[in-house]
Amino acid sequence: MKTLKKIIFISIVLGMISSLIISCKSDDKQQTGLLTLSILEGKIKIGDYVSVELSLSHPDLISKIVVKKSIEGKEVSSYLKELNVKELSFPYTFTEEIIAGDENGILVYSFYGMDENNSVVDAADLVLTVELAQIPLLLKYDWVLASQTIKGEDTATPDLKDDIHRFNSDLTWQVDWGFIFSSAALETLNSYCAWQVTMDGATVKTLSTIHYNVFSPSQALMTHYNVLQLSDRKMILESYQDLSGLGDGYSSNERVLEVYTPVSKTEDFTPYRGQNPDNYIVASCNPGSY
Repeated sequence: MKTLKKIIFISIVLGMISSLIISCKSDDKQQTGLLTLSILEGKIKIGDYVSVELSLSHPDLISKIVVKKSIEGKEVSSYLKELNVKELSFPYTFTEEIIAGDENGILVYSFYGMDENNSVVDAADLVLTVELAQIPLLLKYDWVLASQTIKGEDTATPDLKDDIHRFNSDLTWQVDWGFIFSSAALETLNSYCAWQVTMDGATVKTLSTIHYNVFSPSQALMTHYNVLQLSDRKMILESYQDLSGLGDGYSSNERVLEVYTPVSKTEDFTPYRGQNPDNYIVASCNPGSY
């Protein structure tokens, strides 16, 4: 019985040692406390600057600090910085601008403390979540109508909610009608052309869409929206439209509030679904000129 207990005890100890060895091997960043950061994570926007204080408990043991950058786990090969410890005073403030492209995943700055033999003696990561700037956000997703409020009532019909809107970087605007059409299929008379915005710094203040009616290809039809919100959760647009043709109670300057939700872009997106796109080419359409 004692022999069995001894065997079990030895097995447990060996298992713990093996787990410790495996754990150490799987951790490619040593953490000895020689190199520490004032912050380890945060949220930031494109165009902002991130600042973090680097501290060394024993500067004589570290000759340089190598800084690498990765996005969504993939190292940015074009980015590499080396900080000569002897030329700096600590705590040292490391500052870097957040640029376009950094929002494509979790952004990590890795700091490696190297000794004179070029071996890593300590390392630390700064993990950042980058908020999309509004224009890249508008372009990153397709947009689907969730609600349309007029006079306090949601007037969004299934055919409108089925449409998928895409804003392209060349200022063209495309719409996939989906599979549900209005009773008279009036949407099939539209040739979608362009979009444009007005900005207040990095904030989109207004969004305008331009389309043509296939029976009036020389007359641009523009809808102007006040952008009340544009985030990775929703886009809220406010417009004032002439709805007097809908009957009594509607004015020529009726407030319309539309809420759109972002959806991931897919290869299934089909402009003018079910129709020949060539039939909707309008010579007057000139994105960027309105």
